Amino acid sequence: MSPKTDVLVAVDTALAPTGFVRRGHVWLQDRDDGCSGWLGFGVAGSVDLTPLVGVCFRRYDEVCRALGVGIPGTPVLSLPLGALMGEKPVWRWTFEPGSDHTAVASSLVSAFLLHGVPYIDKYAKWDTLTKELVAKPETLLDFERARKLAIIHMLNGNAAAAGEVLRKERERVVDLHDVHARSYRAFAHRFELAFPGPGR
Repeated sequence: MSPKTDVLVAVDTALAPTGFVRRGHVWLQDRDDGCSGWLGFGVAGSVDLTPLVGVCFRRYDEVCRALGVGIPGTPVLSLPLGALMGEKPVWRWTFEPGSDHTAVASSLVSAFLLHGVPYIDKYAKWDTLTKELVAKPETLLDFERARKLAIIHMLNGNAAAAGEVLRKERERVVDLHDVHARSYRAFAHRFELAFPGPGR
């Protein structure tokens, strides 16, 4: 096995009692209301893992799939575990190739249970998540904000708000030709075809 595979096997073993199950390159835990807790990793160096924690919703994934955007199973909201840890954050866990990874994997999972799972618990309710994102849109990254908010408003039955989000972002990128502007215009077009009314 490769060093990366060895490490992910150790992490998978440490996560087994938590109810998080590996699905491809991420770990998911089924919650109520079509929600899944989500744990993924940025991988760097020999094998440094940066844990990322979030929540996915089936209803959001279904709209993304219908519109041909995003990657199924991508969290609606996520943060690095280190951002949830307070005064002495740990951003990366370093695994030494060829060593026993059990202790480091256990340390990572302990930090995840202490700091990451409460974050998932908080946002595993669609109403809680969407109210906060609508109230604090800056929580979302610039390149994903308009897309995610339009989908959230539509799923919550607010076509007018979805249309307003689409209109504002279209005006903002009207003279731009970068990757985001091009992909956003394509997204807005597909959105309006799928949900006639908003943005027109």
